[in-house]
Amino acid sequence: MNMRVAIRSGLKNLFIWTLVTVPMLTAIPDGMAADFTADPPAFTPDSNAPRSTIPEVFKWNLAPLFPSDEAWDEARQKLLKDIPGLEAYDGKLAEPAALRACLELYFRLHSDGNFVTLYANLRQSTAQSDETANAMVQRSLAAMDELMQAAAFIRREVLTLSAESLEKAYAAEPGLAEYRSYLDNLRRRANRLLSPEAERVLSLLGDNLWAEIDLNEIPSPLESTFGALLTDIPWPEITDEQGEKVRLNLANYGRYRASADREVRRGAVAALFGTLRQYQHALAATLAGQFQFDVDLARARRYDTALEAYLDKDDIDVAVYDNLVSTINANLPLLHRYVELRKKALGLEDIHLYDLYIPIVEGVAVDVPFAEARANILAALEPLGADYGVTLAEGLDPASGWMDLYPHRDKGSGAFSASVYGPHPFVFMNYQDSLDDMSTLAHEFGHALHSDLAMKAQPYAGFRYVPFLAEVASTCNESLLSEYLVSKATDPAEKAYLLVERLETIRGTIFRQTMFAEFERRVHGYVEDGTPVTAALLDETYSDLVQRYYGPGYTLDENDGMEWAYIPHFYYKYYVYSYATGLSSGSAIADRVKALGQPAAEACLAMRAGGASAPPLELLAGAGVDLTKPDALDAAMKTFEETLDEVEKLLGK
Repeated sequence: MNMRVAIRSGLKNLFIWTLVTVPMLTAIPDGMAADFTADPPAFTPDSNAPRSTIPEVFKWNLAPLFPSDEAWDEARQKLLKDIPGLEAYDGKLAEPAALRACLELYFRLHSDGNFVTLYANLRQSTAQSDETANAMVQRSLAAMDELMQAAAFIRREVLTLSAESLEKAYAAEPGLAEYRSYLDNLRRRANRLLSPEAERVLSLLGDNLWAEIDLNEIPSPLESTFGALLTDIPWPEITDEQGEKVRLNLANYGRYRASADREVRRGAVAALFGTLRQYQHALAATLAGQFQFDVDLARARRYDTALEAYLDKDDIDVAVYDNLVSTINANLPLLHRYVELRKKALGLEDIHLYDLYIPIVEGVAVDVPFAEARANILAALEPLGADYGVTLAEGLDPASGWMDLYPHRDKGSGAFSASVYGPHPFVFMNYQDSLDDMSTLAHEFGHALHSDLAMKAQPYAGFRYVPFLAEVASTCNESLLSEYLVSKATDPAEKAYLLVERLETIRGTIFRQTMFAEFERRVHGYVEDGTPVTAALLDETYSDLVQRYYGPGYTLDENDGMEWAYIPHFYYKYYVYSYATGLSSGSAIADRVKALGQPAAEACLAMRAGGASAPPLELLAGAGVDLTKPDALDAAMKTFEETLDEVEKLLGK
């Protein structure tokens, strides 16, 4: 299930871009499929409305997974009944025929389990307080956990086979070639194998340090606790721009944080962070428990640090992480300069967190309804080719059932793409007619079509790309969309507005995610050093990073350090860094596509279709990016600087 890698909740700055007319296409470009069933009905999103108020066409159709909850439960029970069939192969994997048959059964069960878990998670994501949906998630996790425990002997026995015996097995059983990348990745970390009893215990505890196990994509108990805490917190009311009382929640927080009315946005941030402060000890204990679990698993497998363990899981050198942090830190003066520009452009004596999310260029107030966003995305991504465009147009047709588009009461926040092998991907949105929502839509369809390409090109055992690659396709799509919108802008104010959006994307996805990555490494370091992780320590650590990243011109408020408390990505085991490396890589690939045309587009799509067929850095290199060197990051920082120069000139006019 490629779900966790795509979650965007709390990630990118949730701006409300309501000041600039976005170019509207009158027709889908040549080569793009325009065979939509009908124009979608006009709809005004309301995050506090019930799901029943949303037209059915804007809700996803889960029938490609299961037609009903009853069919889901039948599949879950059949999975549980079939799992013991693996026992027949325990101790026999040295025999080529048995190895092939065992892997065929294991991956069939694995696929069945992913269908069960994805259906339950998608059901729950639009009905967070529904006890039936929550119970389905728990039952699906239990079934997948049972499968992983039953299959633990596969890893143990495969790692005892010699390279020579495996080559003979490939020759004797040609069907085994389908599993070569899976077997090679297992054997890459043969020195991390423990005794059978230790492996059994780690399996019971939910070991997530092996690439073939999807438990790293499924919420850990502590992550589930974190989600339950956020769901149960009684969020306060705030006063909106019309002086009306509205209930704050995580879905509408971004909107009010970006309000043109400074008192509204100040109130939204103060209300959210102040409420989190009331639960800081429970939230700190939950996060500390997750990080302790990460460290314990790493130490069990004889890694020096959790960072080393989780990067090695995806075959990534720690040097990539170090290079990211050092390169971005060297360029923090650019971010400081941008913060000062914001303060000056907004006419503020001091600038706070709630001033970082509003437009700094005045213009004509319009929304970006979904139909317009769809047309712009199709046009912007045309350089990726007609075949890509046909699939993209299918997914962007609400009637196709790919999307759950609009927010509502009891729906999760943020956005993600999720997929299993076979059916089309599913895209979760909280679309609220903003330019940033359009960018997020392009981002999530980057994930969706990445998965779609991989499943069409690779066998099941090798189609799941690692999280490190997940953000490359999505951010490449965003970069192409940004370039398209800027190229269509004719008014200087409009162009400045769109260029500021590009600056915000880089701020939110490279600078901010690198700050998150530093926080994650520091707090894991506290655990590794034996330092008690308390709410006060988390507050201090996060506040120090915020002040350093945003510079001396930024005014730190007393509760700014509480922002860590609602960021779900800290539970994803060293994942946030991949947003920053992903945008840098995606931007570099987008530049290559624009400069070189079809050959670069084909290389880009080949990387997306590669799945797990080769090491991730090798697949990325095939698309023209080498992240063992600072080139892509330096290029992103150069883009930020050049865009900043241009914005300063345009604002000066």
